[in-house]
Amino acid sequence: MNHLKNEIRKIYATSLITSIIMLILGILLLSKPDFIISLVSAIVGVMILIPGIVSLVDYFKTKYQANLLIGVILSILGVLFIFNAKFISSILPFALGIYFVMNGIQKLQYAIELRHHQIVQSISTIITSIFIVLCGILMIVNPFGGALAITQILGIFMILYSLLNIYNATSIRRAIKNVSGEF
Repeated sequence: MNHLKNEIRKIYATSLITSIIMLILGILLLSKPDFIISLVSAIVGVMILIPGIVSLVDYFKTKYQANLLIGVILSILGVLFIFNAKFISSILPFALGIYFVMNGIQKLQYAIELRHHQIVQSISTIITSIFIVLCGILMIVNPFGGALAITQILGIFMILYSLLNIYNATSIRRAIKNVSGEF
């Protein structure tokens, strides 16, 4: 049980922090989708473009062919991200969907372990974990149409995920506290 309590403490802190960040991003995505798409796309583009330019400069210094290939590919991708925000909005739901599914499955495993220890709150934790997984699957399977619509729906899913995750983490922590009397 001590191992479970330590894991729950770690998950609780991580869940709370990531959920608050996701909640803020979700609200921003819902209220200002075009701005957020452009901002994220530009940031990712610059992060890709800089190593591309460095590789190109290295190529001209060393004439090492791999640097040329890497530099050209990264530079093209960086420019694509900077000037084509729709590209980001098309892959973001998929990437977050995978994250939500993995996170929900992890929470579901802990909820099942709580259920195994006959902790009553585990039922609500199991249900919210399943909802988190379903939100992730929906984001992966149904990418929706239109960049702004995707972003706003993504914002709604991020808000929903954040609230479910905060509730889930709090329920797990409360259940462990009730069983062990400490925390």
